Amino acid sequence: MKKSAKKSQKIVVKVGSSILTGGSLSIVPQNLRRIVRHIANFSKEGKDIILVTSGAIASGLSVLGFKKRPTALSELQAAAAVGQNILMQAYNSELEKFGLKGAQILLTREDFSDRKRYLNARNTINTLLQHKVIPIINENDAVSVDEIKFGDNDTLSARVAAAVEADGL
Repeated sequence: MKKSAKKSQKIVVKVGSSILTGGSLSIVPQNLRRIVRHIANFSKEGKDIILVTSGAIASGLSVLGFKKRPTALSELQAAAAVGQNILMQAYNSELEKFGLKGAQILLTREDFSDRKRYLNARNTINTLLQHKVIPIINENDAVSVDEIKFGDNDTLSARVAAAVEADGL
């Protein structure tokens, strides 16, 4: 991943919850629009973009009536389950404005530990790129415990970048 951004053709873009929410408990639409505008610009330059995004939990909190982020794991997982669909709908709605399409891929650490699952994920991502569809990847927080407790998408984005031999992250 040593190529400059100008020469990069396959780029993984990692977006954290704080970028999307601006520190609030929900997604700020202007922030998401700005991210998609950057992705569209990269795409217009001929780059293949893979988006690794957080935000499912934040997207689901208000739907479940939370006024602050819960601490119970089951409530965080429920918020992720509700919010993932909302997050994807928001991304796809904005991508459509630029003539782009997105596809959801939910991964866990186990997907990188098991060789068959790893290859399947890599092949799916590369096939989506061949069809000019932007893979939108998030950790599967509805079923994964470790990521909610300890991680974010930093590790996931690095693993995805390595798996698809991305030119940049």
